[in-house]
Amino acid sequence: MQPSEPFSIALESILIVWDSGGICKANFYDRVEVMQTADKLVRDGSVLCPLCYGLMKLHGSYPRHCLDENCERHDGWVAQVYCAACDKYQSLTPVFLMPHKHYKTEVIGAVIADSEGGMNFENFGDHAADISTMRRWVRQFKVRGTRAVGWLVSTLLTAYELHIGSIELRCRTLLKQLTRLLHEYPALESGGILGRVSIILTTHNCGFL
Repeated sequence: MQPSEPFSIALESILIVWDSGGICKANFYDRVEVMQTADKLVRDGSVLCPLCYGLMKLHGSYPRHCLDENCERHDGWVAQVYCAACDKYQSLTPVFLMPHKHYKTEVIGAVIADSEGGMNFENFGDHAADISTMRRWVRQFKVRGTRAVGWLVSTLLTAYELHIGSIELRCRTLLKQLTRLLHEYPALESGGILGRVSIILTTHNCGFL
């Protein structure tokens, strides 16, 4: 299985999704705490530039909001870092946020899981988003999820010399394919399937879900 072209949206905005655990989620509302956490990450090399894999410096932050499963809005901050070697500014996005999405990662992931489980959108009464929004999430995931499978397979081979055959993945849903591939990567503490895949993709500059 060969990877397709990098996600077009990744060319518009370089970012890094990181395994925030409970740290940044608790401090999302506090700009000072967000900046301090980001500064520690770049100083100890926990996150590196996805273009050159070099060290970065903390640059600043910008306001960001997200919606939870009850459609309640949460306003907070996302840190920005800078790579002098590449002359690029990158967003350091915590894993509980979906890039360029209003809803939290766990909300979008639940909708996709229900859809792959065969549930009709008309029965998605427990989800906060409207039907048209949820349909868009699922359509987008079918495209980006398929590309992500290709990138994960390719990265496993080039970076870890591991091969996962297409026959093994063929009869699985996209989420189950991604779950199977995640088992071969170093363990991550949080983020669910969507978040963990985006961490790996952005680490290798392959876009995000």
